[in-house]
Amino acid sequence: FAGATRVATGAAKPAVVPAPRPMKVETAAPVGDSESPAPAWAPVPPVVGELSIVDLRALALHTTATLTELSLTVRAHALAGAQSFEELLAPAQLVGVVSHAYQLETVRRVLRVLRGRALLADEVGLGKTVEAMITLREYQLRGMVRRALIVTPGPLVRMWAEELQSKAGVVVRTTDDPQFATDPEAFFAGEGVVVASLSRIRSARYAPIAQSKPWDMVIVDEAHHIKSRTTLGHRLVDGLTSRFLLLLTATPVETDLEEIYNLITLLKPGQFATPTAFRKEYVDTKDPTSPKNRDRLRALLGEVMVRNTRAQCGLKLPPRFVTTVVVEPSPEEQALYADIVSLMRTFGAEARARVVAATLLLEAGSSVPAVRATLEKVARGEKHSAAFRNALAALTTPDGVGTPSRKAEKLVEIVRSHGGHALVFTRFRETQAFVVDTLRAAGAKVESFHGGMTGAEKHAAVERFRADRSVLVATDVGGEGQNLQFCSLLVNYDLPWNPMLIEQRIGRLHRMGQTEEVRVFNLCAKGTAEERLLDVLDRRVHLFELVVGEMDMVLGNIANEEDLEARILSLYAEAANDTDVQSGFDALADELLAARGRYDHTKALDEALFGDDYET
Repeated sequence: FAGATRVATGAAKPAVVPAPRPMKVETAAPVGDSESPAPAWAPVPPVVGELSIVDLRALALHTTATLTELSLTVRAHALAGAQSFEELLAPAQLVGVVSHAYQLETVRRVLRVLRGRALLADEVGLGKTVEAMITLREYQLRGMVRRALIVTPGPLVRMWAEELQSKAGVVVRTTDDPQFATDPEAFFAGEGVVVASLSRIRSARYAPIAQSKPWDMVIVDEAHHIKSRTTLGHRLVDGLTSRFLLLLTATPVETDLEEIYNLITLLKPGQFATPTAFRKEYVDTKDPTSPKNRDRLRALLGEVMVRNTRAQCGLKLPPRFVTTVVVEPSPEEQALYADIVSLMRTFGAEARARVVAATLLLEAGSSVPAVRATLEKVARGEKHSAAFRNALAALTTPDGVGTPSRKAEKLVEIVRSHGGHALVFTRFRETQAFVVDTLRAAGAKVESFHGGMTGAEKHAAVERFRADRSVLVATDVGGEGQNLQFCSLLVNYDLPWNPMLIEQRIGRLHRMGQTEEVRVFNLCAKGTAEERLLDVLDRRVHLFELVVGEMDMVLGNIANEEDLEARILSLYAEAANDTDVQSGFDALADELLAARGRYDHTKALDEALFGDDYET
């Protein structure tokens, strides 16, 4: 195969080799005998066309060639045709992935026409990640990729790792692993797939190490983060050596047309000559967002870019309706919440105490049993100061664990009125157990689903849920990677303070394949952080009105990159009173409104440039 080409100095196209007669490849086990094993990186099937291993042994009896020589001949024939891509091998090997026709056609175009170097610019929610994963696996199965690097925003590292593991059976190394910090040279040196946080590997410490050895394939997710040549992220990718390169972004242009120049030049240097020549020929001097010679520009983009739209694909998700349900907590629950807020303010300056107080504040927005479990755990240890332990001991949790809270009563009411499948999400295992007991006491069929279950147990629970039209009560960890489009009711019993996690919960149901209207109920107690957050997200910024994936785009436009959960916790720890807390939420709302405005502008710009009629 053609060697790697350095992105910074130019990416030569692989030589085009006349393809032999296509040969059907069905599995990835090597052909060969004990004397001549196939290399582990070069998967060759035991069945090629109509020839099985048994056929090869029979054929060997009627020729002077040895079985080894025949095996090598068949292997050479398969590898010679590897780049013809007449038949895609990867889709049949993915688990839990329903590939749409437009996605498979995109993969074929990337493999056969664009030679593995492409900008995937599908509209939000159409599955660019699936297209990239299929492309990666296609190259791996053909022995053409042994070292792959996936660069993504930090919050998406875990998602990529879990998607590759659960759907493709690919075990990856991530920048969350201890080896990344302790031995980065070894971390980046080996074969396999690395999933790396852009914010971490673009630094002066890690970028030279990542760039020091060639990669067979590089995938950059949310590539609009590297659209400027002056950013460390752009310099990182520009300095990587790779044969294949995929850039994924739904918004390749955000502020001016030169951004598309910068992205395309990473993929195909020289496609638009110099920046000066690009501006002169394609950019209106009076408006840097307005293109000149639009047809010529689109033609050149079509040589390196694929953009699918909902209109083209004929895909339209049914609507989703999100309702905030605020319940009045009992006097005892109100008192407990107020005491925990006070605890947070009193001990917020003590690192260890702040962690516990923050956990209790999150749990107080979920359920009393969750709070009680943490109090009991801390009471058994001696890691904290006597003053803090005394303050914890003074907290009183309402009695009667088996008695439903008012939020639990509202949940039972919602589930009963729906009458079909219902998915209930919670953050804490203790809350999950409490909700399961409450629903069963109310006569509902309930399945439990959490991260402590084995894969087989999870599968069995989902199948029972599907067959019995029951209620599935899941934790966030347990629900990751599950597609439950047969269900159309979601109840968030408690809420993550990160809106992207809320969107991921909704995305388990509201995704391609859903045929019914999706109804989402967000439960929260009056006067809690959850009520304030929902007021910002729902009533003031209207983030839940966006289609799947757009919330991530809005949050990516926030100037302050600090995690929202950490910001909210800081509000409660550092604010002198509730008025200060509310002022902090008002400021957060202003930031989100500005971020949404920037996204809406970007979306309009992309639609004006590319349009629904973009031809690839």
